[in-house]
Amino acid sequence: MDHGGSAEAYDQTEVPPRPPVRRRGSPDRVFKLVAAIAAAGLVGFVVFVIVRGPSQPAGPSSAALQVPPPPVLRTGTTAPAFSLPALGGGTPVSLSMYRGRPVIVNFFASWCPDCKAELAAFAALADRTAGRVDVIGVDANDNDGAAARTLLSEAKATYPVGLDPDAKVATSYLINALPVTYFLDRRGRVVHVAFGTQTPASLAKWADILTRSSAGAGGPS
Repeated sequence: MDHGGSAEAYDQTEVPPRPPVRRRGSPDRVFKLVAAIAAAGLVGFVVFVIVRGPSQPAGPSSAALQVPPPPVLRTGTTAPAFSLPALGGGTPVSLSMYRGRPVIVNFFASWCPDCKAELAAFAALADRTAGRVDVIGVDANDNDGAAARTLLSEAKATYPVGLDPDAKVATSYLINALPVTYFLDRRGRVVHVAFGTQTPASLAKWADILTRSSAGAGGPS
């Protein structure tokens, strides 16, 4: 047996090449793909937050958090009568003295900044409506009569002011904060109650309403 020839024939036999291995992707390509997906997700989240607006904290609804209105004498109720020492002395300030004409009763105090801001408007109104609608001040829960006189003088207010240092009259009108203004018709009945600093326009509006209602009701009863 000629092993040399057989070896030559074996050596000349071609071995078929293996097919190349197909790589699914290099580590760099995989990392870039993951980074792109993460970036797209981040952009989407930012857009969602911007469109949605600021998140609202969990808790009771706004309706449940609404503060109830302060207590007042109801419209149509006869205002409690009172007679108070006059600020600066003189004739006591009594509500009964004004029966037959509409009256505006302003509860204030010298220590109340919002009260100070409206005194000039009341002074102007009292001058404008003299003989038609009366204005009364009640200095409530205030022991500094000198400070109250100074404020009224600066506001050029000359209408009557009664002293209510123990807030007994204010309490009978259900007042628990200042300033508060009651608008009474010629029979002493509550027409309107206003809280906080009053503007000249608001006072003029209600003074005109009181004037019209008084003119259409005939004489005093």
